[in-house]
Amino acid sequence: MAWLFWPTIIFTVCAVSLSTAPVSSYIDDDNPAFARLPIYPLILEGKFEQAIPWLDRSIAKEPKNVTYLECRAQCYHALKKYPQAIKDFTGCIALSQNNLYLHYDRGQAYSDMGSFEKALEDFERVIQLAGQDKAQLKRFYRLKVNVLEHLNRTAEAEIWCSKILAIDNSNFEILSKRALLRRKLGRNQDAITDYSSILKSVPDDATMLKQRGDAYCEAKNWKKAIADYSAAIAEEPELAASIYEARGKAYLKIGDSAKASADMNQAKRTKP
Repeated sequence: MAWLFWPTIIFTVCAVSLSTAPVSSYIDDDNPAFARLPIYPLILEGKFEQAIPWLDRSIAKEPKNVTYLECRAQCYHALKKYPQAIKDFTGCIALSQNNLYLHYDRGQAYSDMGSFEKALEDFERVIQLAGQDKAQLKRFYRLKVNVLEHLNRTAEAEIWCSKILAIDNSNFEILSKRALLRRKLGRNQDAITDYSSILKSVPDDATMLKQRGDAYCEAKNWKKAIADYSAAIAEEPELAASIYEARGKAYLKIGDSAKASADMNQAKRTKP
C-alpha cells in the first residue's frame, strides 16, 4: 500500500561530513511493510539501484504483491526513471484501484516527467477518493493548482486556489498565488484585494508591497503604486534595485519628471 507521505522515498540527500557517503532520507515510519523488507537498509542509504534486483526477483515470484511493486516504483522514481516508475504504479493501481495514495504517487511521477495532463487525471481521481477530509483536500487541491499552472489553465488554477482558501483563508502562499493568477486574468482589483489581505497581517512584507504596487500599476492607480513601492524600499533596501525603475515609470505617469528621472538614475546605480 502506498502512503500519503510523498515521496515515500524522499530525494533529499543528507551528508554528515565530507567523508561520509550520502544517505537517503527515506522516511515512512507509518508503512511497516517497507521497513520489513530485507532491502530496507539499502533504501535508507539511498542505494536504490542495488535494491531493485531483489525487488525484480521478488516480483517475478509474486507479481501481484503490491508492496514489492510500489517499493520498486518508488525506487525508480527516486532514480528519475519515470516510465518504469509509472508502469509499476499502474500495476499497483490495477490491483488496488481505489487506493488514493497510489494515484497520488503516480500523479507525482507523471508531473515530474512533465506529463501534466496525465498527472491531472491522477490528481482529480485523488480528490474524488479523498472524500470530505479537508486537511487532505487542501493538499491535493494544491497539487492540482500546480499542474493547471503548467498547462497554462490560469482561470481553472485561480478557481482551485479559491477552493483551498475556502478551507484555509489564512494561507498567505495561496493568497499570493491567487493574486498573481488574477493579475494574469486581468482581474487587478481582485488581486489587490488578495495582497491587501496578506498585508493586513504582515504590513511590512516588502515583497507583497512591491507586488501590490505592480497590481496598482496594472490598474493604472499610479499614486497608490508609488506609495507601495516607497514602503517596500523603506522596508527592504536590498529589494530597491528592482523597484526604483517601476516607481520611476509610475512617477512619469503622474507627470513628475524630476522624481522619475531620479528613480531611473538610482535604478541604474543599484543594478548588480
